[in-house]
Amino acid sequence: MSMKTKQRFDVDPILEKISSHIPDDEIDLLFPFKNYNTQGRLRTFKTSQLYRAHVITMIKEVTSFNKVCAAFKYRRAFRDFCHFKNKRSTPTNRILSEFRNYLKPHGFEEITRLFTLTFLNTVKLPIINVAVPDATDMPASCSGYAKKNAIAQ
Repeated sequence: MSMKTKQRFDVDPILEKISSHIPDDEIDLLFPFKNYNTQGRLRTFKTSQLYRAHVITMIKEVTSFNKVCAAFKYRRAFRDFCHFKNKRSTPTNRILSEFRNYLKPHGFEEITRLFTLTFLNTVKLPIINVAVPDATDMPASCSGYAKKNAIAQ
C-alpha cells in the first residue's frame, strides 16, 4: 500500500470521539490567534488548532513536538483532528513551542475548565443524596484517664 493510499484510509476512532466535545469557538474567543512568521512564510493558526495539536501529544503519548510535526505529514487523522488544510499548512515545532509559552499554564487551565463545563453540560450526572452525621448528640466514650501515666516525649 502506498503512502497516499495509507493516508486516505487513516482513521483514529479516539480522536473522532473527542473532536466534537472540544469547544473551538470559545477557545478562539478566549485566546485570539497569533500570526507566526517563521521559516519565511506567514502562517495563521487558530488557538483551537494549536491546542488540538497539544491534545494529540498528550493522548497519543508523542514525546516531542518534532515527532508530532513529522506525524502531521503522514497521518491524515491527526490533520483532520486539528483542522489543518493539508500537509503544507501544518505548524512547525517552533510554532508549537511558542504557543505553549504564549498560553502558559493558566491558559491551559482556562481551556480545561471550558472543556469540563462543556462535558458536564452534555453528560447528565445522577442525583446523589449525601448524609453527613452530626456528632454533637452522640455520647463520648470516656471511661477514666486511659493515658494518665503515659510518658510524653
